[in-house]
Amino acid sequence: MINLEIFKPMSKWVTGGEPSVAWYSSLVFMPYRGTNCNGFLLRSPKLWVLRSLAQLFPRFLVGLVLLLNLLCADASSWAQEPKRPFYEDPGDYRQQINQLKDNFKTQFGYELLDLELGWKPDEIKELTLAFSKLPETFLHIPGVKGFYHLSKLRAAPEGMPVDDVPAATFPGFRTVYRSSNLSYHVEVDDQEPRVEFFNTLFYEDRDKFQNIVQHEMAHVFDIFQRYLSFSPEWLKISKFNLIHLPALDARPGDDYLFAALSDPDAGHYAPVSTRQLSTYSRQSPQEDFANSASAYINYPYFRYSHPKRYQFLKSKVFGGKEYFPETRMDYQDKVVFDFETALTGRDWDGVISIFREVGRDYTPEIESKLIERLKKNLADSPDSVRDAKLGVATCYFYSPSALEVRRNLIRKKRVPLQTLLEVRRCGLMSRRSFERDFALWSMRSIHFFKNKGRAQLQFLDPALPLAGARGFETRYLWRIFYEGSNVHMAEGAYRVEGVRPGAIKIDLEKSVVGTLNLPTGKPLVLELGAQRVHPREFKRFNSNPAKIRFVIQPGFNYEAHRKLVIKIIYPDRPEFEKLN
Repeated sequence: MINLEIFKPMSKWVTGGEPSVAWYSSLVFMPYRGTNCNGFLLRSPKLWVLRSLAQLFPRFLVGLVLLLNLLCADASSWAQEPKRPFYEDPGDYRQQINQLKDNFKTQFGYELLDLELGWKPDEIKELTLAFSKLPETFLHIPGVKGFYHLSKLRAAPEGMPVDDVPAATFPGFRTVYRSSNLSYHVEVDDQEPRVEFFNTLFYEDRDKFQNIVQHEMAHVFDIFQRYLSFSPEWLKISKFNLIHLPALDARPGDDYLFAALSDPDAGHYAPVSTRQLSTYSRQSPQEDFANSASAYINYPYFRYSHPKRYQFLKSKVFGGKEYFPETRMDYQDKVVFDFETALTGRDWDGVISIFREVGRDYTPEIESKLIERLKKNLADSPDSVRDAKLGVATCYFYSPSALEVRRNLIRKKRVPLQTLLEVRRCGLMSRRSFERDFALWSMRSIHFFKNKGRAQLQFLDPALPLAGARGFETRYLWRIFYEGSNVHMAEGAYRVEGVRPGAIKIDLEKSVVGTLNLPTGKPLVLELGAQRVHPREFKRFNSNPAKIRFVIQPGFNYEAHRKLVIKIIYPDRPEFEKLN
């Protein structure tokens, strides 16, 4: 090692100005930590010689010091070299990876391709476990070459956060109504069919990892089955409705976009993973389809909670393959039976598992029954292990009574708050998490349209279920401006109480202050925000506002045709040759 402190004053001396002898003495004999050099620095005869040399030959001295330091550094490095830890792979590392890749392709029909990052053995083994649970219909799909491993998503829309995205499936598509032939088109992008897996995926636990991989493979299957998620049968089961969306500069007879909106009055969409927002399945028929497919594989109550989705997937996606045994009980009876069995056997982890599965989709009547039974069990004498586990279980429910159970356990000092907060789900459901993060979230998937001539606003509010769970009321405040103006022409409010799924539809004419008179043919801006108000704690939080631009085109029909057929248009690529 070279003593860098010597070089700083040395460069100053070389460029001009000769420092004093005393300064050189302090320079040369400052402590040096290099191995085997301390003897040289501490010997007094050498000290005297070097000081004399410093007075007579300053330039020679500096060169000598530099040489000695370099020699000491080299000697130290040579002395330390054998002590460095050294690892040698017992075999051919590249050959091991190539063999795992070959096995994966043979078993499942897809290549693991190195692009930005290379695949590692542990990653391939985890991916193999996830794929081993997939049905045969998801394997060896012609047209899908393979999968890439990248650090993060590169093809995201501008402004979209990508650091937490674990995977993405390509190609995408756009939905267009073609006026020339009066038909609805799903036009698939001209991209290579593939799945990209990103770094964040490989830090997930095994259950989440497999769920994500299977979700993405459901998208792949959907693409190559002419989008079953857009079939009339799936749209009916999943309760998605189409609306027309005109362009800002549209003219009569132009093509226009269409969108699929969830039904705000429908309480149950595909159950979500603990990694996803509660409104994730409501984003589109495709996400509802993919979440349903992963639920079919991983969630034991899916067949009871979503029987129509289950039967559709069983017959048209999984080829009859099932993952959980069937019973003759209905959903509520099955859950209550399993819960009582777990309580009786003091299987507290089993109780947590049941609550987690039920909590994937808000079912107030079942949550109420389980919470009442849980309270009776907690009424017994304190048990630190049981109390902590049951407290964690309540974090998976949105029922306000579940929050009350946790609060009582904490107030009575039966469960430390920190014990609960160490569980990620409990942290997400906590007061701090809601007030500092979720309460500020803006609304998503905002659409303006008209239904039977009345102006409507529909959107998703991912924080709404948690707001209700914590006892907050939500007031949605909207304002409409002419584009470029700071003065609004209309405003209104809409209030929601209790726990709601997170899809909201507002009749603007009912919620407006005064009378709503919106101009046609003019660019307008709608601003939407949410105000969370706690009626007892007197707390109030405002979300970040969200805005959309729109134009009300004269005579435009926002409502989709009653008997519609959606045509899938694939790009002219060899991968889709058999589908065109």
